[in-house]
Order: sequence, then structure tokens, then C-alpha cells
Amino acid sequence: MDDVEVPIFYDDEADFIGHEYLQDVEYDYEYENMERETLFELYQYCLRPTIYDTISYILPLFISTIIFRLCAYSQHISHKTFHVLSMLIGICNIYFYVIECLYTLLILCIISYITLYIPKKYCRYMGIFLPSLFIITYCEFTMPPIIWHKIRSVVMTMAMKTISIAIEKIDTNNSPNIYAYMGYMFCSVTCLFGPWISFKDYISIRYITNQDKWWILYTIQYAFVSFLFLTVSNCWAQWMIMETSWKWLLAYRDALAFRMSHYFISYIASTLLLLGGFPFALSTIVKPLKIEFPRSLVHVVICWNIPMHFWLKTYIFRPSIKYLGKFGAVTITYLTSALLHGLNFQLAAVLLSLGFYTYVEFQLRFMLANIFDACIASKQCTKNKCTHTYNIHNSWWVFLINIMFSGLSIFHLAYLGLMFDTSELQETGYSYIHTIEKWSQLGFASHWVVFATYCIYFLIR
Repeated sequence: MDDVEVPIFYDDEADFIGHEYLQDVEYDYEYENMERETLFELYQYCLRPTIYDTISYILPLFISTIIFRLCAYSQHISHKTFHVLSMLIGICNIYFYVIECLYTLLILCIISYITLYIPKKYCRYMGIFLPSLFIITYCEFTMPPIIWHKIRSVVMTMAMKTISIAIEKIDTNNSPNIYAYMGYMFCSVTCLFGPWISFKDYISIRYITNQDKWWILYTIQYAFVSFLFLTVSNCWAQWMIMETSWKWLLAYRDALAFRMSHYFISYIASTLLLLGGFPFALSTIVKPLKIEFPRSLVHVVICWNIPMHFWLKTYIFRPSIKYLGKFGAVTITYLTSALLHGLNFQLAAVLLSLGFYTYVEFQLRFMLANIFDACIASKQCTKNKCTHTYNIHNSWWVFLINIMFSGLSIFHLAYLGLMFDTSELQETGYSYIHTIEKWSQLGFASHWVVFATYCIYFLIR
């Protein structure tokens, strides 16, 4: 990924924002009293039920993943049989957790597979995206909001798989057989929590002869960290920052809780990948430390969901930049991400805002780095290969400027993440009224700061 000459600005923000499978687990613990609860009360009414109910809920998924691993590594099962079993296990998982989208996914797979055999001149560029856009639009306008919000991420993950195969088919003119195609689409390891993995990675699992010997320890570690993030999201964040706090502190708390829930889903997905037999190299989905303590928003959008970042860069950004230029490619990339997440105003507003934020930040810092010959660009220089005269090792002001931009990124994350609070609207999706009200409560401060940043860039460029 480091070989890209053109920087990536986009985010998949809410790449996993739609993973709401745990919404069936209800917790009655609320922070209604003005006094802070004791640690014992926090454990009794929040920590214990959160962990217990979540483990009970996802235990069948772990069992099915172990079965998938045994099938993948078995030398007595043919490739065709393995793909059929992969599809059946995945369908069982979908039936158990999100039965509402089972037939929708089957229709998407059938339509997408048929389009692979349509001549290129009839199905190229936009034609590749039409089946996925049709299904997403259908779900958006026909399904009850609660159901669509619940299954949206499952549909998105499968849409990404169908699009990636269609684009690769145009480039290589090779189509997978129906068994491999359906096995990949319904792969039980990734069909619910994700992440997107390439068809090549799915096929290669049959040829892995020796997984890292420490895979069990890594799996336990990922599972432990995922539940740690879950407790922060559901319990610790609200316990540490009470409702009577300053409004910007409350905004940071709500954004932090949302980010922690994303980390939980991502680390559960990593756990499933390792438990399912996939190589350790595929298990890194998110980098929480680089998001919580960012050098820039560019780092945030890259580290938020690495597999989707790679997907957007490979299948959307790179092809688009040839015809649309940098800004056009950034815009179409964010629009694609927004469409994959559903026709939701709030998601689109956050994604497009973040796209503009990162573009402005990158351009300004790149220009300042050249003017002052200092290592203050959005993307840090490669270790021991910095060509700038001034860097954090020999100039205190370089360190100070980078810290300032890091603080600005945290400010923007609090402002944007505030949209995804724990109100009742999260079960049906957030409306544009909710978005405007939340931002207006903070005086649209983040947008004004970015506008001022752009004016500074425009004046000195």
C-alpha cells in the first residue's frame, strides 16, 4: 500500500458502522442519577450483563468459524465441497443472526454472477455497480428502517465482494465458477462482521499448510481486547464523563463511545479471521492508537478500516484519478463509500465532510512542509529516511506544529463522531434533522475551522 504515489484522503467512516447485530442485546443500565455510580454498581448493572450477553450472543458464530477452519484445512474435502460447505455455513449464520436479509443477499449474488458473463461493452464501469446499487436502493425504500439499519453492513460487505470480482474479471477476463463464487460471498468468517477480503485471499486458505504457531494466543488476545473496547463503549465512557459535563466533553464522550464500538466489531472480526484459519497478515483491520492519537485526519481515515481503505483505493480511487484528477477521485471515492453504506443523509454528510477535511489538511500541510522544509506533512516520513532539514529530532517547533494538528484532528473527530450517539434513533438510522441539530448545538464549529483552514491555504498557495 505504500507504493502509491498519490495520497489517499478518503475515509470509510462508518465502514463497520452498520454492524448492529448486537442491537438485539438490550441493556437497561442508564445514568439517570446525578451522582456517579460505585464501581460495584457499574460491574453489576453494566459490565457483567454486557460481557455475559455478548458472549452468549456470538458463541454460535465462533463455533461455526471453527467448523469452517476444519473444512478449509481438511485434505479429505475437495475444493468444490469446501466451497459448498462455506456457503452453507455462511447461510446458516445469516439465517440465525440476520434472517431479514437472506433472500436479498441471494438475489444480489445471482444477479451479480449473471452480470459477469455479460459482454464488456454492455457491462463496464457503472454497469459493475448497478446490481449492488439496485439492491441497496430497494432495501432503503422498501424495508422498515429498523431492519435496514440492522442488515446494512452485511449487504455492504457482500456488495464490495461482488464489485471487486467484477472489476477483476474485466482486468483478467477470468470468472470464478459458481461454487467458488458462492462460497466466497457467503464465507461464514466474513459474512456478518466483515471485513472485506479478496477472492484470492479466500481461495488461498486451502493452500495454507502451516498457520503461525502462536495463532491461538493472538486469537485470545484479539478477543480480550475486543471486549475491553466493548466495556469502554457501553460502560466506562458514560461512567467517567457524566451528563452534567461541558458540552464539548460530552461530544468527545459520545464520539469515543462510537469509536470504541467500532474497535470492538473490528477486533471481533480479527478474532474470527484467525480462528477461521486465515493468515495473521489479514487480521489487522483497525489501528486504535493511531486514531485516538492521530498525526492527521489522513491517518485516521486510513487506519479506521484498513481492508475497506484498500478496497476503495484499489477499485475506486486509482481508476478514477486517471480521468477525474485528485479532487474528483477523492469526491467519487467518498460518494461510493456513502452509497455503499445506504442512502443516509447523516452518513453522507459525515463522509463528505471528512473527505473535504482531509483534502484541505493534506494540501495545507504539504505546502507548509515544502515552504519550511520541515517534517510537518499529513503523512509522516519513512523512519530514518526523512529528507527535510527540520524534524522532531532537531526542532522543537516541528514537534509543536504536529501536536497542534493532532489536537485539531481530535477536535474534528469529536465533532463528527457526535452524530452517532446512543439515542433511540440509532435503531432506525439518523435523520438529517438529527444531524443538523447536533452540529448546530456546537455552532458548526468544526466546519468553520475547516473553512478558515482552507482560506489560509488559498491565500498562501
